[in-house]
Amino acid sequence: MKKNILYFDIIGGISGDMTLASLLDLGIPKEIFLEELSKLNMGDEFNIEINEKFENGIKGTTVNVITNEQYCHRNLIDIYEIIDNSELKGSIKERAKKIFMVVAKAEAKVHGTTIDKIHFHEVGAIDSIVDIVGVCILLDLLNIDKVYATAVPLGSGFIKCAHGVIPAAAPATVEILKNVPVKLNHVYGECTTPTGAAIIKAICNKFVDEFSFSANKIAYGVGHKQFEKPNILRLILGTEDKNKEIVYEMIANIDDMSSEIYSYLFEKIMNEGALDVFTESIFMKKNRPAYKISILTKEEDLDKFIELLLTETSTFGVRYKKYNRAKLERKFLDLNTEYGFVKVKLGYYNGKLIKGKPEYEQCKKISINLNIPIQEIYNNINICLQEKIKKNLLT
Repeated sequence: MKKNILYFDIIGGISGDMTLASLLDLGIPKEIFLEELSKLNMGDEFNIEINEKFENGIKGTTVNVITNEQYCHRNLIDIYEIIDNSELKGSIKERAKKIFMVVAKAEAKVHGTTIDKIHFHEVGAIDSIVDIVGVCILLDLLNIDKVYATAVPLGSGFIKCAHGVIPAAAPATVEILKNVPVKLNHVYGECTTPTGAAIIKAICNKFVDEFSFSANKIAYGVGHKQFEKPNILRLILGTEDKNKEIVYEMIANIDDMSSEIYSYLFEKIMNEGALDVFTESIFMKKNRPAYKISILTKEEDLDKFIELLLTETSTFGVRYKKYNRAKLERKFLDLNTEYGFVKVKLGYYNGKLIKGKPEYEQCKKISINLNIPIQEIYNNINICLQEKIKKNLLT
């Protein structure tokens, strides 16, 4: 089973128009996009130009929203009213409102007020409304399962805005990017706008510099500002194989802890969400018998299990390393057998059913209730299971 992945490679920076441009560059027909955008019912307030543009020899797309200046800026309630009264899909409306809320909270914090009183400047403007709603429309059309992104560049120096001269990145941008990986790319000026920051924070499932997936399409959104480096946003549309992933093995060698503690420790480790935990018998440098504890976990849980091993065991250090892991995608099914319905685990590779096995706890319960050897239970259920797999009777 494969998932549609969208990877934001933020090279020069990210803004609302660059995100919109890069998504359009993936090949969504302009006519389809504009038809969906017209459901916003703001057609008399703006025109949108979509053009091809070269940046340092790289061909991409640029978007320019031309607004009717008679329309003023709006607050959050005004924007929500426009979105709610539109003819857009419910999922598009909710995602757009989520992005605006990210900005509203940041602007309110920076200006010392509340979200219902904040009066947007950049994000309340028509072009930012079009950018954010347009991005949500295109993400829906692309049917994206997950979004990943690199760290977000901040820029440097100073910029002019409605409040005067302020540092780059703008205070609202920095507030939005709390708890998001950022980087200093030594570009003088504002390379990430509040709109761009809000979009990527709201839609990104995970910020990573490295992961494995198959790239199918590559697109470039070109910004309007000129920097020393290419001002482009690169998108990679691809598929992620659910049968392959990156895992970490955490290891600690222990020669001075009571064996009574291991049962408690293993139960706690698994309850905390580890993929697996096991021990190996080893001899340490002073020829002492010891155990090597290994925990398999995902990257986001590394810190949690480091702390657990350091606080719950006698070790003074933990080491870890990264592995690529291939696995079967797992599903559970209640199988009708001679013992009644029994839960079995099925394993799929690239969508194909490969194998299955009965769950131990269910077989144990049947064995105790019927006073039948558990191995006999296993064998009979397995025979039933394999016959159904061969006849393609399981889904």
